[in-house]
Order: sequence, then structure tokens, then C-alpha cells
Amino acid sequence: MTEKAKTSQRQPNNRLITALVIAAAVIVALAFVVLSSQGGGSSSDGSAYVDIPQARQADGGFVLGSADAPITIVAFEDFLCSHCQRFKPTVDQFIEKYVATGMARFEYRIFPAVHPGYSPLAGKLAECADTLRPGSFWHAHDALFEIASARAFSDQSSRTFADSMDLSYADLLECTAEAKQADIDTQLGTQLGVTGTPTIMVRYGSSAPQPNPFGRQASLEQLSLLVAQANP
Repeated sequence: MTEKAKTSQRQPNNRLITALVIAAAVIVALAFVVLSSQGGGSSSDGSAYVDIPQARQADGGFVLGSADAPITIVAFEDFLCSHCQRFKPTVDQFIEKYVATGMARFEYRIFPAVHPGYSPLAGKLAECADTLRPGSFWHAHDALFEIASARAFSDQSSRTFADSMDLSYADLLECTAEAKQADIDTQLGTQLGVTGTPTIMVRYGSSAPQPNPFGRQASLEQLSLLVAQANP
């Protein structure tokens, strides 16, 4: 067989191999997208909370989960707090595993601790999102954590937040001038001895928040143990 004939045979084989490699890469990429879409955690558009009951405590504290749940995990947090940002995946898993299934509730308390101006502002933005669009607090909660962890919080962050939530920037700023939940939550936290964020506390039924037996913070395994003890 001549060299020219051998070369002509190799070329189709090379093209076939290239095509197979490309097809395999496409299949892997599609599989990754599907698996990612099925994974746990919060949704950027707030859809993860659609089927979970939302409420507020008598003093306005934001609560997620069934009123019949025997235990509530109370988190005093600051959206700008790096430790709170790293704790967020644990919260997402806890909500998916226990709050969405009715075994526990999750209560978020705004406790500005990082910046004297921007930390309270972030809390007010979250409250005002719910004021302007009732039921949107938990979407706002996720959006603010995303904004704060992706870049340094600044004056521009309020507009970024308004755009991400599809809210009027002017209405949002007007509302923040009257928002009080951050002050209420801070006063509650101070009365309970909270000195930093995140601080995790526990409610049993309608009782006042109690210290977390595992310390100021808690792992998912420790939170799971608390839920198991409350759901014999």
C-alpha cells in the first residue's frame, strides 16, 4: 500500500476520534449542569422557599418553617460577616433537610456587628424588601449574602440589591429610613448576651431563645442532633 493511501485512511480515523472526544465532552458538560440543578441549597430567585411557611415573631423576627415544628434554630447574623457567609451553606442544608420537611424552624435575627453604617443598612434592605414585596425576605436574605460575599459592601450595593430584587431603588431607600427590625433584633440579642456573629440559639416551642449547648456556633451534625432530640 502506498504512503498516500495510508495517509488517507488515517485522516477519517483522526476525524472520528476528534468527534468522539467532542461528544464525550458535551455529555460530561450536560451531566454537570443537570446534577448542579438538582443539588441542594438556596435558589438565587427565592424559589427554594416557595413551599415553606413564612412568618414573623410577635416582635417582627423573620421565621421560616412550620408553626408546628418543636424546635427553632435562631441565628443572630450580619450579612457582612465573613463567618456568617461561610456558615450560609450549613444554613441552606439545614433548611433543606429539616425546615422544608417540617421538623424545625429557622429564625433570622439581624445583628449588625461588622460595619457601623453598612451592616445596619444591609439589615434594613432585607426588611424593606419584605415590606415592599411581602414574602420576599428569604430571597432578599440570599441576595444580600451573595452581594456581600462577592464584593465589599458599599453605597452602590443598595442599588445592586434593588436591581437583583427588581425593586424600586427610590422606594427601597425611603423605606430604610423607617425600618426598625435591626434595632429590635439587636436589642434582643444584647439582652440574651450575644456579642458576635454568627450566634446560634434555640427555641423549644414558643419559649424564649436559649443558649446553644454546643457553643456560639454549630455544625450541621450538631444542629441535626438538636432536631433529633426535639423530634423523638
